[in-house]
Amino acid sequence: MSRLKELMNMDAVPGTALCVIEEFLPGSWVYEEEGVVRAAVVGKVSPDLRLRTISVKPCVKTPQLLSKGNIVYGLVTILYEELAVIKIFANELGRRYDNPFTGLLHITQVQEGYVRNFYDVLAVGDIVKAKVLNDTTPYSITIKEQKLGVVMAYCTICGSPMRKYQSDTLKCFKCGNTEKRKLSTSYAVIKV
Repeated sequence: MSRLKELMNMDAVPGTALCVIEEFLPGSWVYEEEGVVRAAVVGKVSPDLRLRTISVKPCVKTPQLLSKGNIVYGLVTILYEELAVIKIFANELGRRYDNPFTGLLHITQVQEGYVRNFYDVLAVGDIVKAKVLNDTTPYSITIKEQKLGVVMAYCTICGSPMRKYQSDTLKCFKCGNTEKRKLSTSYAVIKV
């Protein structure tokens, strides 16, 4: 029993010998080499008596990655004529990512039909709800679907939050400016 207690209190670094294969079978984040089970990552040793396996629980979080089909929120940081750079900062539930991702939005992924340039549908500083189109970086994103698009926008004249005025038009109730955007069906309702 003292051997089990010793293993349960053990910290490991890659290559640390944990036990022999006859004691425990390899679980997560370990490997077997010449009959010895060794740690593959820095972490806390975790033996499982019921399954007779030994694992290491990593100290560091495994990196968060995006997958095709994920719905995300991002900030429009750069606009070109046919490409927008989006800083993806949260998932669909609003949980922030530890490190933001870069999303690229091509003009053909904004809406059905012809869009002359991004300045007709987005502005720097807008927050968009988007869908990820691929599994690798840089992430390509789309806002074509009705539920996707701008969810929060600020007036390009005075910087105040804008309210939905018509189907694709926003109005600043501070300075009276109106602007067009590709709006999400869940555009924020702001009480000014």
